[in-house]
Amino acid sequence: MQKPRGGGIGGFAAMKLLVFYIVFVAIGEAIAYVAGRTVEVWSPATSLPVFLSLFFFMLWAAWRLAVKVP
Repeated sequence: MQKPRGGGIGGFAAMKLLVFYIVFVAIGEAIAYVAGRTVEVWSPATSLPVFLSLFFFMLWAAWRLAVKVP
């Protein structure tokens, strides 16, 4: 099997990275949803900023975690 040109990663490694990213995003977004719904009980106006903050944070954190998984 040849190494990819240009210093890229192979097809299997790229697919593995995407699978881990999708799994981490799904878990993170479930956490963001639960946190948003929990905050909505106390303050409906605050739940949207909390959810959106966690939503975008989880996208970033999921990528960082997926890259570190061997």
